[in-house]
Amino acid sequence: MSKENTLSALLIVLMIQLFTSALASLGGIIIGLAADLVFLLILLAALHAMTHHWFPKMLFSFLTVMAMITHTMWIGFGVRSLAGWDFIFTTLAVLGMLLATISMVYRDGPVTSHRIRGAMAAYLLISVVYAKTYALIYYFSPEAFTVVATGGRFIPQITRDFLYFSVVTLTTVGFGDFTAVHPIARSLVMTEAFIGQLYPAVLLARLVSLSLISRSEE
Repeated sequence: MSKENTLSALLIVLMIQLFTSALASLGGIIIGLAADLVFLLILLAALHAMTHHWFPKMLFSFLTVMAMITHTMWIGFGVRSLAGWDFIFTTLAVLGMLLATISMVYRDGPVTSHRIRGAMAAYLLISVVYAKTYALIYYFSPEAFTVVATGGRFIPQITRDFLYFSVVTLTTVGFGDFTAVHPIARSLVMTEAFIGQLYPAVLLARLVSLSLISRSEE
């Protein structure tokens, strides 16, 4: 599989992950844990396929492996003290995947359909990064958010709930079931909503227009 084909494959994986995330929790802890680990493994494989520079590859591979270990220990074995580390490692691992994707999408060269799909994948990765960041803030400071579904309790399901919250924030839908209270949380929510509006309108639209220009020139 070529580098650009990896961008299309990544988009498919992210769409499946996002839209089946809530359903995975219905299968119980084991199914949810397995789905999360498969997702991290796929990110690791995509990172190795897209990045040939040894330092970022080794760094973000390490972060992804640590995310898998801490996530398994927390969810699978109930070591709650590792939940915060899980969010930290996972956030940094997904952030590395986001940076690798953006770097590949906006590099020099003809704009192909794979690169446009990669830009869409980057858009979804932004929601995952914010979701993990929100969950990390909530873990250390539950009063930072008003979360109707959990009544203030921190449970593994909250990570999937924040993914839902992140997606509706990125798309500026907002249903009111999650509310940011702490100033830091509110600032993050505002930046995500801002990115959610500008990214498709400016960066993604620019890629599509460049793709159409390159096709017309051919």
